[in-house]
Amino acid sequence: MVILLFVLHSCKAKKEIADARPTAPVASTNKSARLASINNRLLNYSSLSIKAKADLNINGNDNSVSMNIRIQKGQAIWVSVTAIAGLEVARALITPDSVKVLNWLEGTYIKKPFNYIYEFTNNQVDFITIEEIFAGDPLRQALSSRSDFSIEGNQAILKGMLESLAYSIRFNEQDKVIQSSLKDEGAAQNLLVNYDDFMEIERQLIPRQVNIQSEAERKNIVINLKYSRVDLNQTLEMPFKVSKRFTVKD
Repeated sequence: MVILLFVLHSCKAKKEIADARPTAPVASTNKSARLASINNRLLNYSSLSIKAKADLNINGNDNSVSMNIRIQKGQAIWVSVTAIAGLEVARALITPDSVKVLNWLEGTYIKKPFNYIYEFTNNQVDFITIEEIFAGDPLRQALSSRSDFSIEGNQAILKGMLESLAYSIRFNEQDKVIQSSLKDEGAAQNLLVNYDDFMEIERQLIPRQVNIQSEAERKNIVINLKYSRVDLNQTLEMPFKVSKRFTVKD
């Protein structure tokens, strides 16, 4: 997630989002039953394509952009960032092994191993975590019987520790994530993601609003995403050609 935000800082039919809002089921207060229901609500997909509008605030600087996000589950995440005038300003290709970034404005290219992101975030945040954030799914390690479980109204809350990373995940009565909080107080790294305005696509719930707040050292980033189109399980293209005009940047 932090790598995506770093990209922003360096700045065949699609399915239109519908307003189908399924009736919420009666939420269980039993931990085992609730965990089973949450697991059944995880987004089932092989590929995910998202078009979104994004409002960004990076250390106090505001920008509005459009984003295309394409995910081949477990393999690659491709992101294209376009300015209001329709000019592409950045492109990224993230895999479980590497991070590649093209900065069109500066004409620079960055290629790093995936562990480069640990300069900005906790090392419990891996490739799958980034997929989970975009898909509106919980941190998978939280779906464990070892997590502390509590109920507030119809909402379920899972809390626990992953080494130095403290997590708190809140679910609505439909057993979809509405808030994920990840904190590493020792490293002064915090990531808060809020989800809202769920819609149904192919009988699955996906958030329309994804609001992200990231703090790492002196980098404070807020990104508010509004999904305008979502497509599941389609063949994806992830073009990423580095021409000679780009300068390799360390």
